[in-house]
Amino acid sequence: MARVTPVYKPSDYPNPDAQTREDLADLFGQMFPGVDNPEIDRPHSGVAIAALNPKLALHLSKLSSFAALELGWSKRADLREIAIQTVNLHYGSDFSARSRHRAWEVVGLRMEQLAALPFWKTTGLFDDEQKLVIEYALAVVTGDVPAPLFARVVGLFGEKGAVECTTVIGIWSMWAMLLGATQPSLD
Repeated sequence: MARVTPVYKPSDYPNPDAQTREDLADLFGQMFPGVDNPEIDRPHSGVAIAALNPKLALHLSKLSSFAALELGWSKRADLREIAIQTVNLHYGSDFSARSRHRAWEVVGLRMEQLAALPFWKTTGLFDDEQKLVIEYALAVVTGDVPAPLFARVVGLFGEKGAVECTTVIGIWSMWAMLLGATQPSLD
């Protein structure tokens, strides 16, 4: 059970005032245009938790969608999912990791790779690009990115790609921390 009240649907919000009802209508209208009874699914519980401040949830949802679907670097969906799961591993975010299992497989990654993520340096299950993303994500989340490592990331993805990769790592770090603090359940 979550430590706070997730707002999966507008009626879940505890005692909303008029402004909050309006903000909830905006949030659910943006996320589910034309849907009569909109509801956030359990894998997106982070958004439901953020919806305790509907404007915050709206902006976080838009930012995450943009980062996942529109950033040029995210077009390599396998690299995006590897970066996200590396973040989840670092923060111990079991909820976030499990909520993305389907996405992991949809982009062509195997569950044995996910299980091998802690052993990325020694396993043969990741190619050189994937290993670089893992190494870089682990460095970013610790706040210590050596110049040679950053240069390798820029060399592979360009400056723009390096910034976009770092952004994905940062956004999903925020989700991992929020979910870790609030402890939602996928059940």
